[in-house]
Amino acid sequence: MLKNKIFQYFFTEFFKIFLLISLSFSLLIWFTQAARLLELITEFGNPVSVYFKYLIFSYPKILQNTFLLNFIISMFFLYAKLNDAKEFGIYWLSGVSKFKIYYLCMIIGLVTLFLHLILSIFIAPWSSYQGRLVLGDSKFTLVNALVKEKNFNTPLKGLTIYVENNDKKGNLNGIFIYEKSRIITAQKGRVLTDGDNSYLELFNGTSQEKNNEKINVINFNSTIFDFSKYQLRNTSYPKFTERQINWLFERLKNENITIKNRNDLRVEINSRLIKPFLILIISTLICFLLFANNDKINLKKLKATIYILSVSLLIINQIMLNLSGKNINYTMIYIFSLAIFFILINIVFFKFIKGESKL
Repeated sequence: MLKNKIFQYFFTEFFKIFLLISLSFSLLIWFTQAARLLELITEFGNPVSVYFKYLIFSYPKILQNTFLLNFIISMFFLYAKLNDAKEFGIYWLSGVSKFKIYYLCMIIGLVTLFLHLILSIFIAPWSSYQGRLVLGDSKFTLVNALVKEKNFNTPLKGLTIYVENNDKKGNLNGIFIYEKSRIITAQKGRVLTDGDNSYLELFNGTSQEKNNEKINVINFNSTIFDFSKYQLRNTSYPKFTERQINWLFERLKNENITIKNRNDLRVEINSRLIKPFLILIISTLICFLLFANNDKINLKKLKATIYILSVSLLIINQIMLNLSGKNINYTMIYIFSLAIFFILINIVFFKFIKGESKL
């Protein structure tokens, strides 16, 4: 009964820490990305509602990208908390062996691995694709595109706009519009809307249009500039990271795709299906902290060594993941390497367990 309570406590504490760290770290990146994505409004001319919807749908992908690092930090925090509170000593006195703690860590690793697979295979791609659809279905909003004053904006393909002043109500001063073969300047202007279409009424300006080798200059008191012939710079075609896993496998069977696309497909598939298994290796590696004994092993040095090894594994794993896209042989080497490392690190761990039992 006591052991069950200890295991339940260990399990609960980990996921409380993991949830806190995951939210803190991912939300920090999410807010940073939110500031960068303001260009969806100020330069691409998307409505504010589209901006917030796209932000919400982008969050699972951020969580997926930070998942492994969150797991490492959470395990270190858990071990540090239990060690500082002398709880490990209580476990040993209660008859809980280090093997049992190792076993519990592997169970936690398997549960976390399952969550990572669900996130990377289903939730993150679906959410990213929904965000792409939000952008693809959005309508151009000229007022949003001209929010940036004294800045050259390119909200639509083939069109650049500069505005000296904007009162945020659709009234503009100092307007410069550049098209492929025409330049328009105007002292003032105002935004007009007709349903889903946007127009710009210009006052007191000139239009310079190149026709063959001649440049025709037209002065005007008032004219209407129509934006309907231009396309929004948003693209609705999904990336590989936004596709479902079955689509990726079907696409990989296509013999007509380019080598680069084939490599990218393999990397994306391996990233979703193989990369998460690094969690099991990290779970075993961090269990070496159980052998920390200030009389025999320097705890600070051991913590630093294991943390450096864990982060190094993330970097090496990413390098191997990128190489795994070259061909199927590299993919098999990637899988084989993870399996061999997992076996070796467990062999070393159990040797430590046996070595302690003989003392």
